[in-house]
Amino acid sequence: MEIEKEVENFKDVIRADYKKWLDEKPLMKKDIRVYVDALYQGYLDACRTFKWSSESKVKKCKNDVDKREKIKKICEGEKPSGCAYQIREYLTKDNSIDFNEKHVELCKSLHENFKKNGVMVSYGQAQKIVNMAFKYLYCCKLDDKMRERFKACHMPLDSFSLEWFKRCFKEEDFFDKDYFTKLPDKLFKKVDGEKLLLKAESIGSWSSIKTLSENETEEMIRYPYEFYRDVIKKYCEEYNEKEVKREIYPLQLDFIVWPKMQKIMAAEAFIKTMEESEDEKEYEKNKLEKYDIKDSLNQVLKDRLNRIRDLIGEK
Repeated sequence: MEIEKEVENFKDVIRADYKKWLDEKPLMKKDIRVYVDALYQGYLDACRTFKWSSESKVKKCKNDVDKREKIKKICEGEKPSGCAYQIREYLTKDNSIDFNEKHVELCKSLHENFKKNGVMVSYGQAQKIVNMAFKYLYCCKLDDKMRERFKACHMPLDSFSLEWFKRCFKEEDFFDKDYFTKLPDKLFKKVDGEKLLLKAESIGSWSSIKTLSENETEEMIRYPYEFYRDVIKKYCEEYNEKEVKREIYPLQLDFIVWPKMQKIMAAEAFIKTMEESEDEKEYEKNKLEKYDIKDSLNQVLKDRLNRIRDLIGEK
């Protein structure tokens, strides 16, 4: 199956300091270090958007080792409310924790800990750390009960996944849908009187994403985190209704979408540098493309690679 293949591909590019956990059998449930290290990997994936205060203890660290250990302590937090401890509790205890509610707690824990240490972290930045931490943990050897918990986890949002979202749902009518909290019509593009389509201007950067509650304090001009979460979950549910061979869940979706969108966007950037002027026919064709994961996404990538071959004269 494609998901297993993409998980193995992702494991190949995991940084060496985390790979030691991949062979533990099964994942060491009680060892808090594996959860701290997963969060630290998530931090490394998100930190380019961080702006540390010059007076922060992290800025004053004498070397990279000290800096790494300081950031790991921030990610760990205090027992039992720290982010690492809450993730361990969610994955290892037999209870009915609602993941959406837990996600808010995890992101809030990170926000508070980073704030105490000299950097303001948005919900968009916190979700990237948390969701990527679960992605790294998913790659470890897990027992069946733990693996079941990942079904409720979210797809990490970053520039590639948001671009896929924009392209995949560009023709989706969001008028009067009941699977997400109703949002102001101004966030959508109104077509044919009632039809509400995605508006590109309402999709901000991943690092600036806010929650619905954060948007209540000011005028909402971008889609909130919950909108992406609920639309992606609904997409997976509808996919699972059609697909009899294998179900897929939001976190798993990222293993498929992210590497393909990375290649597609890199190919498009290369094509743009090679073409002297924009090909109008090619542009119109691209607007009609589908980005469904079953077949369409692979086809888009093949089309881009074929376009590159044409441009460089390779048959």
